[in-house]
Amino acid sequence: MPAQNLRPAPDAARWSLLAVLPALLLVAWQAAWPWPFFSDDAFISLRYVDRLLAGDGLTWTDGERVEGYSNLLWVLLCAGLGAVGLDLVGAARLAGAAATAAAAWCLARALAPHDRRSCALAAIAPLLVAATQPVLVWTLAGLEGPLVLGLLAWGCGGLVRALAADPPHTWHKRRCLRLGLPFALLCLVRPDGPLWVFAAGLTLLAWRRSSCASVLWLGAPAMLAVAAQLTFRVAYYGDVVPNTAHVKAELSAASFGPGLDYVGHALLAMPGLTLLALLSWSVLVARRDTRPLGLVLMLPVLAWFAYLVAIGGDHFPGRRLLHGALAPLALAVAVVLQRARGAVLGIGMLLALAAIGVDAARARSDAQSHEAKHERWEWQGQALGERLGRAFAAERPLLAVDAAGAVPFYSRLPALDLLGLCDRTIAKTPFPAWLDTMRPELPKPPGHLRGNGRYVLQRAPDLLLFSSPPGLPLPVFVSGAELEEEARFRDDYRCVLVMVPGLDRPAPLWARLDGRVGIGRDGARLTIPAWWFGSHRLSEPLIRRHQPASTDASLEARRATALAAVADWYGSATAVAVPATAGPGLELELRSTTSAALDLRLKRGTWRQIEPPPSHARIVVEGTEAPTASAAFRIDEDGLVRLRLEAGAGDGPRRFTRVVLEHDGS
Repeated sequence: MPAQNLRPAPDAARWSLLAVLPALLLVAWQAAWPWPFFSDDAFISLRYVDRLLAGDGLTWTDGERVEGYSNLLWVLLCAGLGAVGLDLVGAARLAGAAATAAAAWCLARALAPHDRRSCALAAIAPLLVAATQPVLVWTLAGLEGPLVLGLLAWGCGGLVRALAADPPHTWHKRRCLRLGLPFALLCLVRPDGPLWVFAAGLTLLAWRRSSCASVLWLGAPAMLAVAAQLTFRVAYYGDVVPNTAHVKAELSAASFGPGLDYVGHALLAMPGLTLLALLSWSVLVARRDTRPLGLVLMLPVLAWFAYLVAIGGDHFPGRRLLHGALAPLALAVAVVLQRARGAVLGIGMLLALAAIGVDAARARSDAQSHEAKHERWEWQGQALGERLGRAFAAERPLLAVDAAGAVPFYSRLPALDLLGLCDRTIAKTPFPAWLDTMRPELPKPPGHLRGNGRYVLQRAPDLLLFSSPPGLPLPVFVSGAELEEEARFRDDYRCVLVMVPGLDRPAPLWARLDGRVGIGRDGARLTIPAWWFGSHRLSEPLIRRHQPASTDASLEARRATALAAVADWYGSATAVAVPATAGPGLELELRSTTSAALDLRLKRGTWRQIEPPPSHARIVVEGTEAPTASAAFRIDEDGLVRLRLEAGAGDGPRRFTRVVLEHDGS
């Protein structure tokens, strides 16, 4: 197509709007399908937003500042929407939808539609993008992918128009700076954004007619953005890379296999766009006059794919890291169609429409799309987080979690990230050697392999939640697997089942006996929140760092017995912690049982129960031949005893708030 036809016509905006409408309708239809999927990692970014708006700075929790996000501009955009009163989840969804719509507009605008024919052709690139799996899954899922798509559609669209009009050596400085602006913003959205600028710049330099000065001015805004963010990062966080890079960046040959698998399956998840883009690249590169344009739309994408292979891909459903490749892939197809004529154009349009239909259907049928559609645990994290925040607003316990998103965000409690995304010590802890002996059938997702059990124990979290909400009673990842091997953890922590509205099963929450929400000690008096009764004490390590089965038969037998005990306790859920009927806090609720036990270290002597009165419930020492009077019991030796709260008979569940014991001093 003649170059001048890609210059915007006076009414190009109107024709661009008409061209983008079909894609917007397709985006709306596709993005509604996985509702209400919202990524837990999006809540990590939103916790930074929430604390920023509350005056606590760009921090995830109190104490050391750690850059646990990798999407600064996205965080600031959501903060801006939150500052004008939008709910933060709604703000992230709105930003994602707006960025996707803007991407469609930029793709249509890139081909400067000016009449019916050009309008129909300009609609193809937005439709090809709208039909893909990343758009279906991630438009409303809360992370920055749509903004990456929008900025690359803007930037690549600008390069398409500029290259079609004039060779790069004729571009004046102002034009280069304008073309470089979206790439500069991209560098502020993701720390790997400079890869796109670098690859595009190298491609232009390889063109014999390009000038080094033009490329430098094109990259100047990106270099300025990277330098500004680096200066801020060093000054504010005391680091030269985001903390997430310490967690995830472990380049090795072992990453290549999973990375190749990720890229291959991602391309197969959008076969129509993939095949048409490969064909379009071939057509553009084969012709001398379109070769620079074809290379600019091809080589940065190939560099991005190589990067994804090197880092081992990504564990999120829906191939979110393919967002960046969508715009240049679709633009390559659109440019070829714009240059086609006659029967070739007709065949090309039919192939493009078929590709849109195939990709839209494939996006909905893919297993990863269904994984996202049925992922609901983040909303259970909301239910649990809100209740914990309400129950312990005064005590402000330190909450340690594997999933650092929804529960900390909604609880607003001080938090510790057991996987290290938001904790520098864990992020910089080397991978444990025992990972090499981990059973091969266990998943090893990138970003989930750091941990430091001893450090976590030193931090003495008051509450711990293993795995994703509502959680599991035994650890899954490194920090928890190392924690359970520490005798102090087994002595100081008990697992409590917490049931709140919104959970489909009780949440197993480990709590520290002497923590902020633990047992109060005031001289000879003990105040025990009743919800501690019915908790489980870990008698010995059970996960054992995912090691193979031991050859010690007696050890394996004890482990099997202990595992069965955990399973029975967890499955029965006869004594659970529930929200208090009056005021904040938790209460004990006995379900289908009249008693609940607590393993606790007490000193010898006589203990008297002074609250609640003996007529309401009594505390006895389990295992004694004949329990003493209902209001008192005697312990002969210091050490671990099992106290049992025994309730009187009654209809329905019985609830208790606290138990107060007093030592007689003897």
